[in-house]
Amino acid sequence: MRILLDENLPESLVAALRRLGHQVDPVNSLRLKGLDNGALYRQVAQNYDLCFTKDTGFVNNVRQIQTPSRVKLLRVSLPQQPARILVDNFVVTFQRTDWSTYENGHDWPRP
Repeated sequence: MRILLDENLPESLVAALRRLGHQVDPVNSLRLKGLDNGALYRQVAQNYDLCFTKDTGFVNNVRQIQTPSRVKLLRVSLPQQPARILVDNFVVTFQRTDWSTYENGHDWPRP
Protein backbone atom coordinates (compact mmCIF):
# COMPACT_ATOMS: atom_id res chain seq x y z
CA MET A 1 0.00 0.00 0.00
CA ARG A 2 1.25 3.50 -0.79
CA ILE A 3 0.82 5.87 2.15
CA LEU A 4 1.36 9.63 2.45
CA LEU A 5 1.75 11.11 5.93
CA ASP A 6 0.92 14.77 6.50
CA GLU A 7 3.45 16.96 8.29
CA ASN A 8 1.50 16.80 11.58
CA LEU A 9 2.26 13.11 12.16
CA PRO A 10 5.46 11.86 13.82
CA GLU A 11 8.36 10.92 11.55
CA SER A 12 8.81 7.68 13.52
CA LEU A 13 5.55 6.47 11.99
CA VAL A 14 7.31 6.18 8.62
CA ALA A 15 9.68 3.42 9.74
CA ALA A 16 6.94 1.60 11.63
CA LEU A 17 4.70 1.41 8.54
CA ARG A 18 7.61 0.50 6.28
CA ARG A 19 8.39 -2.45 8.57
CA LEU A 20 4.87 -3.66 7.76
CA GLY A 21 5.83 -3.65 4.06
CA HIS A 22 4.17 -0.41 2.93
CA GLN A 23 5.64 2.36 0.80
CA VAL A 24 5.44 5.45 3.01
CA ASP A 25 6.35 9.05 2.27
CA PRO A 26 6.10 11.87 4.76
CA VAL A 27 5.19 15.27 3.32
CA ASN A 28 8.34 16.67 4.96
CA SER A 29 10.70 14.36 3.03
CA LEU A 30 9.02 15.30 -0.25
CA ARG A 31 9.89 18.93 0.52
CA LEU A 32 6.21 19.85 0.45
CA LYS A 33 5.88 21.13 4.00
CA GLY A 34 3.65 24.18 4.02
CA LEU A 35 2.12 23.44 0.61
CA ASP A 36 -1.52 24.49 0.43
CA ASN A 37 -3.68 21.49 1.38
CA GLY A 38 -5.75 21.68 -1.79
CA ALA A 39 -2.64 21.63 -3.96
CA LEU A 40 -1.13 18.83 -1.89
CA TYR A 41 -4.26 16.76 -2.35
CA ARG A 42 -4.67 17.42 -6.09
CA GLN A 43 -1.01 17.21 -7.12
CA VAL A 44 0.57 14.70 -4.79
CA ALA A 45 -1.88 12.61 -2.82
CA GLN A 46 -3.41 11.11 -5.97
CA ASN A 47 -0.33 8.89 -6.24
CA TYR A 48 -1.18 7.17 -2.93
CA ASP A 49 -3.78 4.76 -1.60
CA LEU A 50 -4.04 6.38 1.85
CA CYS A 51 -3.16 9.81 3.16
CA PHE A 52 -3.23 10.41 6.91
CA THR A 53 -3.53 13.79 8.62
CA LYS A 54 -4.56 15.23 11.96
CA ASP A 55 -5.67 18.45 10.23
CA THR A 56 -9.47 18.77 10.39
CA GLY A 57 -9.39 21.73 8.00
CA PHE A 58 -7.54 19.66 5.39
CA VAL A 59 -10.16 16.90 5.61
CA ASN A 60 -13.06 19.36 5.50
CA ASN A 61 -11.63 21.03 2.38
CA VAL A 62 -11.17 17.71 0.61
CA ARG A 63 -14.72 16.64 1.47
CA GLN A 64 -15.90 19.57 -0.68
CA ILE A 65 -14.04 18.32 -3.77
CA GLN A 66 -16.51 16.57 -6.05
CA THR A 67 -13.95 14.87 -8.29
CA PRO A 68 -13.58 11.15 -7.54
CA SER A 69 -10.19 10.17 -6.22
CA ARG A 70 -8.29 6.93 -5.68
CA VAL A 71 -6.67 8.19 -2.46
CA LYS A 72 -8.49 8.01 0.84
CA LEU A 73 -7.62 11.04 2.96
CA LEU A 74 -8.28 10.09 6.58
CA ARG A 75 -8.18 12.26 9.68
CA VAL A 76 -6.35 10.45 12.46
CA SER A 77 -8.52 10.66 15.55
CA LEU A 78 -6.22 8.84 17.96
CA PRO A 79 -5.83 10.90 21.14
CA GLN A 80 -2.84 13.20 21.53
CA GLN A 81 -0.04 11.30 23.27
CA PRO A 82 3.74 10.99 23.19
CA ALA A 83 5.01 9.99 19.73
CA ARG A 84 6.23 6.53 20.80
CA ILE A 85 2.81 5.61 22.21
CA LEU A 86 0.96 7.18 19.28
CA VAL A 87 3.03 5.17 16.78
CA ASP A 88 2.45 1.91 18.68
CA ASN A 89 -1.31 2.54 18.86
CA PHE A 90 -1.42 3.64 15.22
CA VAL A 91 0.31 0.46 13.99
CA VAL A 92 -1.88 -1.90 16.05
CA THR A 93 -5.05 -0.15 14.88
CA PHE A 94 -3.78 0.08 11.29
CA GLN A 95 -3.28 -3.69 11.12
CA ARG A 96 -6.83 -4.33 12.38
CA THR A 97 -8.54 -1.92 9.99
CA ASP A 98 -10.72 -3.05 7.09
CA TRP A 99 -9.86 -0.26 4.63
CA SER A 100 -12.76 -1.14 2.34
CA THR A 101 -15.15 0.33 4.93
CA TYR A 102 -13.50 3.78 4.79
CA GLU A 103 -14.11 6.53 2.28
CA ASN A 104 -12.32 9.76 1.54
CA GLY A 105 -12.70 12.23 4.40
CA HIS A 106 -13.55 9.75 7.14
CA ASP A 107 -12.15 9.90 10.62
CA TRP A 108 -9.87 7.00 11.46
CA PRO A 109 -10.16 4.96 13.53
CA ARG A 110 -13.87 4.91 14.18
CA PRO A 111 -14.88 5.03 17.83
